[in-house]
Amino acid sequence: MLNFFKHSYISQQVAVVLMALVLWMPAFITKSAFIPGEHTTPLYNIIISIFDFSPLLLNIIALVVFLFSVFFFNSVLSANRLVQKNNTIGAFVFVLMMCSSPELHSCYPFLFACPFILMAMHTLFLIYQTENPENYMMNIGYFIAIASLFYYPSVFLMLWVILSLLILGFREIRYLLIPITGFLLINALFVGIVFLFGDINMLIDSYSHYFRNVNFHYDLNYINRILLIIFSILFLISLLRTFSNKASDKGNNIRKRLGVAMLLTIFAIIMFFMNQPLMNNSLIFMMFAFFYAILLSDIKKTRLANIITIIMTLIIIANQYLPLLDITL
Repeated sequence: MLNFFKHSYISQQVAVVLMALVLWMPAFITKSAFIPGEHTTPLYNIIISIFDFSPLLLNIIALVVFLFSVFFFNSVLSANRLVQKNNTIGAFVFVLMMCSSPELHSCYPFLFACPFILMAMHTLFLIYQTENPENYMMNIGYFIAIASLFYYPSVFLMLWVILSLLILGFREIRYLLIPITGFLLINALFVGIVFLFGDINMLIDSYSHYFRNVNFHYDLNYINRILLIIFSILFLISLLRTFSNKASDKGNNIRKRLGVAMLLTIFAIIMFFMNQPLMNNSLIFMMFAFFYAILLSDIKKTRLANIITIIMTLIIIANQYLPLLDITL
């Protein structure tokens, strides 16, 4: 199975889309959509308010955004030489891990923030050894700001950006201030628009409610706990193999990119346990997919990896479809 996805032809791309459709099908069967509460993020609320007349349409929009993230994630890995070129391993693993729970085939805030976080990651990878990185740095601030308007915990990723710039060797204050400026500009523009045309008090209340009530939880059902354990073990194996093999083989630029990705993974782990529902804090699954895809791309003997991946796929499918039969584990 894995050897099939080590190529990038129409057949592999169609297979990835079909797998996503299979894992998203319960959302269309139940016609469920993640409808926001009073304090959900502003850009997410705007999208929901426009399309809330049709849960089916919301799920279609969510699926389209998800598929964009799938192939963009795959492109980030390939373009930055983290996996072998012309394969769809990254897309396959991303679909698998980002559809691991019924809570993840719906219209939820992180889904819309995900493309912008990927854009910020890709830009950070690009600026290393770039002659004029200032414009790229401003774009990173823009991307994180837009992501935070969809998914509040993305605010904390500005610290990831600053630390990543230090890892990449940009230690001058002016470099560190550029993405912060971009972040503040987008937020200032949005606040100005809300002040003129919306309800600024509601926006302030939404932000204050979320950050005033940040607390940590560990409330997962049995099967989600099993999947989280499996993903964590695969992540640790992937991490050890990646840093022991690829980092030493590919040079300093790859090591720095892996360092940036590892730092984002640490933030993702912390953010996963912040507020509920936990499974919607799915940045952690994106980063697990990041390192697992690198491992699968590099291994030559795929028999054991195939067995593990098939078992994991069957568990994920069961986790998606058993609730349709009123079976919960």
